[in-house]
Amino acid sequence: MTPTLSADPAARCTVRHVLDSRAVRMAFQPVVQLQDGSVLAYEALARFDQEHFDSPAHAFAAAAEAGIGVELELLALQQALNSIDDIPPGAWLTTNLSVEALLNRGVRATLIAHADRNVIVEITEHSEVGDYSALREATSELRAAGILIAVDDAGAGFASLSHILQLHPDIIKLDIMFTRGIDTDPIRAALIRALVAFADEAGAMLIAEGVETPAEYDTLIELGVRLGQGYFMARPGPLPQPLWP
Repeated sequence: MTPTLSADPAARCTVRHVLDSRAVRMAFQPVVQLQDGSVLAYEALARFDQEHFDSPAHAFAAAAEAGIGVELELLALQQALNSIDDIPPGAWLTTNLSVEALLNRGVRATLIAHADRNVIVEITEHSEVGDYSALREATSELRAAGILIAVDDAGAGFASLSHILQLHPDIIKLDIMFTRGIDTDPIRAALIRALVAFADEAGAMLIAEGVETPAEYDTLIELGVRLGQGYFMARPGPLPQPLWP
């Protein structure tokens, strides 16, 4: 991908500075078993200094517009994997990557080098995919190495639903719009119940994102959702201190 004519030179310079100084740090948010609160995985989330970017979304958008989005994603991936030894035993490390990044050989090689350490890749692409055969080949390579494939923000757009149909992911992460206010919305509840049945039939794990209240938490359990992530359980932060010597 080449830089676009509309790319902001100042933003591109800032991204380049972040890359050169490796100025990306990671926060981690747990994915928990709703029934007992045990942790299945920790999602690694990139964080940037406010002097560089207002939010991670702005950083990755600026990098993509400047044609160096994959470079920034690879740096964030490397920073996440640097913490893999600190992940509590039995838990997985979840990383976020766009379709463009997954199609990059260097990114896949980095993932495969850590494939024996319980790694999950969340596909974050929301735009239309032009070549699903190439994407299936890339995800098959990762799966063969033992890496799980997740579709992020399922239901937030046509692309995420296409990913589910085309890639048959191991994990489906429901967008926050399904979770928000589910305890008072029978339509949302009916849809979640149907998605639970769909995931069971497809052999995929279903994770509800954006769980923020006790009522949402309890309703999800009643509807058969087994896994959740959100501020009600824990905000993104450092990994827990190890309990072993």
